[in-house]
Amino acid sequence: MKFGTVMTLATLAACVGFTPAAAQDLTGTWEVTAEGRRGPQSTSFALVQSGESLTGTVTMAMGGPRGGGGGGGAGQQTLEITDGTVTGSAFTFTVTFQAGGNSISMQYSGSIDGDEMEGSIEGGRGGGRPFTGTRGGQGSSEV
Repeated sequence: MKFGTVMTLATLAACVGFTPAAAQDLTGTWEVTAEGRRGPQSTSFALVQSGESLTGTVTMAMGGPRGGGGGGGAGQQTLEITDGTVTGSAFTFTVTFQAGGNSISMQYSGSIDGDEMEGSIEGGRGGGRPFTGTRGGQGSSEV
């Protein structure tokens, strides 16, 4: 009888002690750096998470000394996020831009840990480029 009581208490203690990882929320403005062919490239994410859905924009430098396609030259372009999902601490999304008459999609995937993220960019020129980012400001007030 005592053994059963001890086992029950041990099982309850294990269940109470187990708490799933806290849900991560990507909502906010993120400053992101990815390694490019010409060195580090800065990008800004303005993200809004609702459940497992992720929306927002990515603002990145386009063009440069050798031309940026699309006739726009150097400058920044803000792109809408599509197909954004969040599962636990993992996220994925796609952005598409026009360059030289071509539609180019880049897929971002990564993970969040508090106010830090890391991941990889696939597509565009090259692939598998790592990125890191930190959440800035006061969260989602700019989104």
